[in-house]
Amino acid sequence: MRIRRRRYIIIILTILVFTIFSGCSNTLWRSSDELVFGTTLSTKSLDPAKEYNGWFTVRYGIAETLFKLDNLMNIVPNLSEGYENIDGETWLIKIRRDIKFHNGEMMTPQKVKKSLERSLALNKRAEDTLKIKDIEVKDWSLVITTKEINPTLINDLCDPFASIINVDETEDFDNNPIGTGPFKIVSFNSKNTSYLDKYNDYWRGEPKLNKIKIIHVSDADTLTMAMQTGEIDVAQGVPYSSVNLFEDESLYKISSIDTSRAILMYYNYENKFLSDKNLRKAISISINKPEYTSVLLKNSASYAKGPFPEGMACGGNSINIDDYNADEARRILEDAGYEDNDNDGILEKDSEKLELKLITYSSRAELPILAQAIQSDLKDIGINVSVEVSDNIMDILDNSKFDICLYSNVTAPTGDSYAYLNNLIRSSGASNYGQYKNEESEKFLDLMESELDKEMRDYLAIKIIQNTIDDNGFDFIAHVKMKFIMKSNVVNFDIHQTDYYQINWETNVE
Repeated sequence: MRIRRRRYIIIILTILVFTIFSGCSNTLWRSSDELVFGTTLSTKSLDPAKEYNGWFTVRYGIAETLFKLDNLMNIVPNLSEGYENIDGETWLIKIRRDIKFHNGEMMTPQKVKKSLERSLALNKRAEDTLKIKDIEVKDWSLVITTKEINPTLINDLCDPFASIINVDETEDFDNNPIGTGPFKIVSFNSKNTSYLDKYNDYWRGEPKLNKIKIIHVSDADTLTMAMQTGEIDVAQGVPYSSVNLFEDESLYKISSIDTSRAILMYYNYENKFLSDKNLRKAISISINKPEYTSVLLKNSASYAKGPFPEGMACGGNSINIDDYNADEARRILEDAGYEDNDNDGILEKDSEKLELKLITYSSRAELPILAQAIQSDLKDIGINVSVEVSDNIMDILDNSKFDICLYSNVTAPTGDSYAYLNNLIRSSGASNYGQYKNEESEKFLDLMESELDKEMRDYLAIKIIQNTIDDNGFDFIAHVKMKFIMKSNVVNFDIHQTDYYQINWETNVE
């Protein structure tokens, strides 16, 4: 029966590969200056001003920001020539004069101003992070005044939500924003295939590739098979268990980089069980993080002590956490009044079963695997967890329709810790999906907000993180190493620790 089932699965996967990628062999897409990119990640919109959509707009080489981060996470000018800090709240940014939007119009300071103002109006993270009060045009420069001292303004302008698009000429922001990048949109399909053409007037030079085809593949095994059969040139989302299939360096290359992408658990504090710190602590120490990363993720991640990786000053080496201890977790629950009155293995309190729903999503292949492990570990200490894998994770988070959410995001996208901590921990934070509240942490956030000295900022960040960890406000599971599988003839496909630089004007298939 097992052999038959395996054959059946292989047949189904083969049919899926043929169906999804049947158009890839068309000569339109298979010459040396065209690239097919298969990914398990998708977005409903390419509008950089909405949610985290800008990450895809920048990844695909459609839009760009005034500044960007180099491989050492240093700020470098991009669509700008540079900046000057006039005083604590006033910044002068010089705009390049040689850049055209995809529709041929020049990028002017006025158009940059309008694009930034639109992002501020539509994106709460942008509003909270940038803290911009006013933008004025002065010759070929912008004069930005902030509501208060914002030491990280230039860092934050690297975030994809600050991508510059031609607001006046864009008719369909979700499907065809007009940017300045090396590639322009031919058609966008969030659930299937999107097509890009090179932009001949790109300011850095003519792009090496003529066309790019981006295919959303929801099933990671189908993606793996498509990479094996040569239907795609680059794959993002191949399961960790399948990476060893691509070790032949004459055919493939595996690009990997340590990132600040963290896997964490949100708790919904409207759940009466999870509002109990004792329960959260028991959950935390019953999760075997070292085993998860070494066995389940096959050392493609390191276990997390906090939101930031060890390489950062406020990273894991500076944070203290409790070790895995299932026996201690059981003792904590017993002392807190949780009992198994009917001997079914599930604890109760106030005559109610300790049952929780954990929601995650499949576009990050590791998340459903970890969700099942967490489910098993929590059952071992008497907590019944049902796991739901959803394709609408942002809708669920935005509406707090979860008990526990296993999620993955980049914690230091612009090289500074404040923006992430502020959005995650502040009670009004844009990413505080579970309604967490911690007054002491917020006091430290208030101090960090206007602090200019880097050492003091790092000190305050450590205080905020440690205080939140001690409260078991969130549970940080792992930091992920990002892996892409490519054919050996693909060059200059960026792998960057920010996770939002990928396709660029020098990307090529040789």
